[in-house]
Amino acid sequence: MSTTPPLDPHDSLGFHCALTFRAFTAALERRLAGSGMSPAQFIALAHLIALGPLPQAELAARLAVTPASAVRLVDRMERDGWVVRQPDPTDRRVKRVVLTDEARQVWRHVSRHGRMVLGQAYAGIEPWEITQVMHILERVRANLEGGT
Repeated sequence: MSTTPPLDPHDSLGFHCALTFRAFTAALERRLAGSGMSPAQFIALAHLIALGPLPQAELAARLAVTPASAVRLVDRMERDGWVVRQPDPTDRRVKRVVLTDEARQVWRHVSRHGRMVLGQAYAGIEPWEITQVMHILERVRANLEGGT
């Protein structure tokens, strides 16, 4: 019989990150209400703005959704004129998701909602504290992605 106490989820940084992500998403959903954009579309656009064109499978991984969910999301964004699928120049079997000029214009408008959510989230927290948390999370991700 093991003497190791069971894991208390409140001791897990991952648990707190998941709760925080849900709070961010809920706040973003409230801000985007009536805009015609879902939080999933907002987050997908944010990844594409920050990283440039991505293979559809990589976008799915970054959004932590199934490939089928990513297909539906990209279908909606393509229907709305925000993205196009283009063959990858190095592997024509791979489809890259590429932003349109219309998406960049939409982003200029809706990104203010993201700024408002961040302002709400960061209220009363010093900028150096935010920077420190970001650095710690980067190190945690590197540890986890290293597989050890």
